[in-house]
Amino acid sequence: MKRILHITSQYPGITGSGIYLNEIIREGNKRGYIQGLIAGVPRGEKLNLNVCRRHFYPVVFNTPDLPFPIVGMSDEMPYESTRYSDMTNEMLNAWKNAFKETVKKAVDEFKPDIIISHHLWLLTSLVKKTFPNIRTIAICHGTDIRQFIKCPQYKQYVLEGCGQVDIVLALNEKQKEDIHNLYLIPLERIITIGGGYNDDIFYPPQKRNYDKIKLVYAGKLSYSKGVLSLINAYNLLEDENIELLIAGKGVGREEKGIKEAGKNSRLPIKFLGQLTQRELAELFRQSHIFVLPSFYEGLSLVTLEALACGLIAVVNNLPGLKSFLGYDINNSGIIEYVDLPKMKYVDLPLEEELTDYEERLALGIKKQIHRIKSGFVVDETIRNIIDKFSWNNIYNKIEKYF
Repeated sequence: MKRILHITSQYPGITGSGIYLNEIIREGNKRGYIQGLIAGVPRGEKLNLNVCRRHFYPVVFNTPDLPFPIVGMSDEMPYESTRYSDMTNEMLNAWKNAFKETVKKAVDEFKPDIIISHHLWLLTSLVKKTFPNIRTIAICHGTDIRQFIKCPQYKQYVLEGCGQVDIVLALNEKQKEDIHNLYLIPLERIITIGGGYNDDIFYPPQKRNYDKIKLVYAGKLSYSKGVLSLINAYNLLEDENIELLIAGKGVGREEKGIKEAGKNSRLPIKFLGQLTQRELAELFRQSHIFVLPSFYEGLSLVTLEALACGLIAVVNNLPGLKSFLGYDINNSGIIEYVDLPKMKYVDLPLEEELTDYEERLALGIKKQIHRIKSGFVVDETIRNIIDKFSWNNIYNKIEKYF
């Protein structure tokens, strides 16, 4: 059976790309592939792995060799992190050396037939430049494109290796175009795969309680995720028999500012902290409307997970998600799209745009509340389409390129 080495520069299992990584390892295990993993981890952290312990090759941060936190693909991570834009040349060289040594060790010991590397960014480039003859599949998650635009100092290095990757998996058609235009990778080497959900964990309840309508957000507590605007929009609602549940965590002043806004909210808000996948699924089954106010997403796996649990949704009109879900879902009433504000940067809206945006977001939520009160039921045809987004079906597509 083929040996697959998975590679990520950051903590596996927490962010969207980390969940994507864990799920494709899980699907690979079901099919008998021998799998290894390279990942960035904080010192002293214990991980629940989907790979054999001896096939795990950690790159440990906050150590003498790497005396700084994990470098995150988002500028705001749900754990202590370093920004790529803040790295000095000394830090970058230490980072490259640590990963290069670990990749060489893993290839020498594990002897992979295939490498699956997450993010079209520095590490994928390093891997392909170091081992040009090992078949490499790169998965673009969107945050890599954002870093590519925000950190032009890395552009040349990224292009040198990423341009040689054998296959790139994109989350949606818009992203495929962006990859082609930015990275100059031929379209025939870019495959739109999408993302999925774990159907063993995310499924609808047999019965849902409607005594109080519960809105739910799950993700990082950061301004680029629109959580502050969600709280402001929520407080524009007139319905008193509602509650907003916020799952996830952030760091620093942004998390503090969001929690302070929640504390001062006119309507009830509960902050639930970081949840496991099973805890999140149970929360979804107890809720009614999922809200995604994020200003930038590659695809948003958590939206798929919410839909799989039978929620209806209010989400920003993100081109990648809309094209992936398709016409039938987009026009079924299960999802209400909200136009984005004009942006200053790729994930930062213009301040003067936020008031109108928050009013639009509140209106979208009101429409979905009205649907629930009117007895809206998800059509069986739509349910069947959502079922096709399971990781089993996504992996079937990926496996063709092994």
